[in-house]
Order: sequence, then structure tokens, then C-alpha cells
Amino acid sequence: MSDHPWAIMVCLDVENDDWIFVTEDTGSCDMWDLRPVLFDDINDALKFAEVFTIEGKEQNVKVVSYVEAV
Repeated sequence: MSDHPWAIMVCLDVENDDWIFVTEDTGSCDMWDLRPVLFDDINDALKFAEVFTIEGKEQNVKVVSYVEAV
């Protein structure tokens, strides 16, 4: 456990270093109502990230420390 949550990011475009957070399904079509899926335990985040990992392109998925700007 850590004092901050963990999030998962997926690379959309390697050449442009374009990354997005994996987000929750909020049930809303509002593009601005996106919330990252957050984990208290890095091991849980790493396990969940496996879903988005493609063999040979493991570098395109990463678990990062998430600190929400207030």
C-alpha cells in the first residue's frame, strides 16, 4: 500500500508519445465525465494492466502514481 493511488496509462501513438488513462465506465456519454480507474495497491494495478498489454508491445502500458490536481 502507498499514500497515493495508482493508475494505468495506455499509449495511443508511440511516435507522438500520446498516452491516455484507463477510465471507469461512468454510464455517461459526456466526454468530460472521465475518471481514471484508481488502485490503492500497485500490485492490483499491475495485475489489471495485464488486460491491456499486447505481447511484444508491453512498453505501451504503464502503471503510474496518480495525484489528482485540485
